[in-house]
Amino acid sequence: MNPDIINIFFTFACFSIAGWILEVCYRSYPAGRFVNPGLLTGPYLPLYGAGALLLVMDIHFFGRSFIIVKIAGYFLTTTGLELVSALAAHYFFNTSLWDYSDQKFNFKGHICLKYSIYWIMLALGFEYFILPFYRTYALQLPLLVKLIFGGMVISIMTVDFLSLVFHKFLFFPEQEKIIIDKEFMEMAKPVVKLPEVRKLAQYEHHNGKTRLGHVIEVAYLSFCIGKKLSLDCRAIVKAGLLHDLFFYDWLHEGPKLHGFRHPAIALKNAKKITHLTKKEEDIIKKHMWPLTPYPPLYMESFVVSLVDTFCSVKDYMRKQHHH
Repeated sequence: MNPDIINIFFTFACFSIAGWILEVCYRSYPAGRFVNPGLLTGPYLPLYGAGALLLVMDIHFFGRSFIIVKIAGYFLTTTGLELVSALAAHYFFNTSLWDYSDQKFNFKGHICLKYSIYWIMLALGFEYFILPFYRTYALQLPLLVKLIFGGMVISIMTVDFLSLVFHKFLFFPEQEKIIIDKEFMEMAKPVVKLPEVRKLAQYEHHNGKTRLGHVIEVAYLSFCIGKKLSLDCRAIVKAGLLHDLFFYDWLHEGPKLHGFRHPAIALKNAKKITHLTKKEEDIIKKHMWPLTPYPPLYMESFVVSLVDTFCSVKDYMRKQHHH
């Protein structure tokens, strides 16, 4: 893997954890008890990891600029990220990560002048003290150490996030769920009845689960999320059922670097048996992102990719639990 990508993942992981520690101290001391900040359950805050990466970019571009230019850039980056995060949490999860309503010069409780000044001060401290120390010591660790640490933290963080998403987006009232399930079956039936798709039942995929069972699970969970987000559910279901359309036991045979290559194989096989829209092609081709170099072009592709990762990790975690 490209060393620059490894360093990006490692930096994101390190500062996500460091940000969590900072927030725990800041919130727990006044409260007189332990306060776990953020939506996720683990010891990390992706907001700080993303913020650190954005500030590194700012420093690269504004490092030799006048101080007023730096301050303006840091303000836009930190306060902008805070606003986007607050709006996303409110829109997708109907929750507030923080509330500045009692502060002067606030915008809907999401951002305020006082904390924007704090973020600018923290950004300057990051540039002049934290980042030089980090580059001198942490970034000099062996690539393998950084890859393992960053990969583990981001993998756990991803599963944590997906568990939150699925808990939020897969809940439907009983009567609505009956309608949802019927709609899914109507969309899935034309694809599942294809002989090539039914043939997937002959192949074990994850921990005793057949490949057909896996693609149906991915398609169904992605469909449920798609309903919540008002996405193109027909494309999600069709491509979700075809995303692993290959006919070999990938654990014992098939091409080398299977994880990187099988999306293209599945897409080629899918085109032979049905017509695909550009969106459906993108879903199949990008379902292993970020292993595939180009990111998804559509929200539907991103949803299927996340759900596929979640289902795969869940299957192997279940295997470890049984052992």
